Amino acid sequence: MKKIRCICLCAVLAAAVVSGCSKQESADKKTIPVELGEYKGVTYTPASTEVTDEDVDAQIQAMLDRYPTMNSVDRAAQQGDTVNIDYVGKLDGVAFDGGSATGTDLELGSGMFIDGFEDGLVGASKGDKLNLDLTFPDPYTNNPDLAGKAVVFEVTVNDVKESIPAELNEEFVTSYTDYTTVDEFKEGTRKQLEDYAKSQADGQKQYDVFMKVVENSVITFTDEDVQPYYDQLHTAYEQQAQLAGIDLETMASYYGMDLASFEEELKLQAEEATKQDAVVRAIAAKENIPVTDEDREALATQYGYETVEAMDTAVGTDMVESYILTQKVLDLLAENAVAE
Repeated sequence: MKKIRCICLCAVLAAAVVSGCSKQESADKKTIPVELGEYKGVTYTPASTEVTDEDVDAQIQAMLDRYPTMNSVDRAAQQGDTVNIDYVGKLDGVAFDGGSATGTDLELGSGMFIDGFEDGLVGASKGDKLNLDLTFPDPYTNNPDLAGKAVVFEVTVNDVKESIPAELNEEFVTSYTDYTTVDEFKEGTRKQLEDYAKSQADGQKQYDVFMKVVENSVITFTDEDVQPYYDQLHTAYEQQAQLAGIDLETMASYYGMDLASFEEELKLQAEEATKQDAVVRAIAAKENIPVTDEDREALATQYGYETVEAMDTAVGTDMVESYILTQKVLDLLAENAVAE
């Protein structure tokens, strides 16, 4: 998580604007004293944008791997095969909610079902009926009532299919891409990789230059200045945890921390975001960078808000202004940076 501190401002602002959550009013903000270091002519090391033939081949192969041909086979199922099954899960002889389905395709070895389910189907053939005696893991967030419980899955195997790798030919290209020939597909893939490499290099340039400017500036802030960003981060992680069906303490354990350590890390992230925002606002003030109605309208359109007012209501006018100013300042710094 420590790496997140370095990009915390952009991450917080983007998350707020995209999701429209955790509104932060402009009253939360006050001017933070900043003694700016040099911010024009900052040096950086350009990232490579080279795309090799091997890169193109690997990208194409990855796409071929996503679209194999599935052929029914008259043999026992093996790891990697796909079985089509009907199943009913029973607890103490009674079918439980969410434990039954018909006509389900399951790749053996995918880990989509609880431990033992997929392994229990290895060796099964079309038409087989099996009873799988299994135990749900504990904890089991999808259905806590089943955690640690012994159950039986009654399974009927409808079909066994093996995966045949796709071949790069005109039929594949016309079926799965917008191109008409293999050569066009290869050229298009190279162009996509080149565009992505350039985008990544531009982003790295902005990041490197901005972090140098922040590190070379003196920012004086208080706990009160940090609190709005801490609240924003805390709420965002709480929402992520809720969507995953867990609490914040459990999420913290995924990062190898207890809740207190996790919240201390959030505080450090919030402090970094506070410093970054203060530097952005100081440069924007010095350079007379405005936030125009056109900027707000463009941002609202970009993220699907019907009106600027709807965006401001969802996100907060200050958060919107911070987002726009940050992007403009990052562009300014990058435009004036010098490659080493």
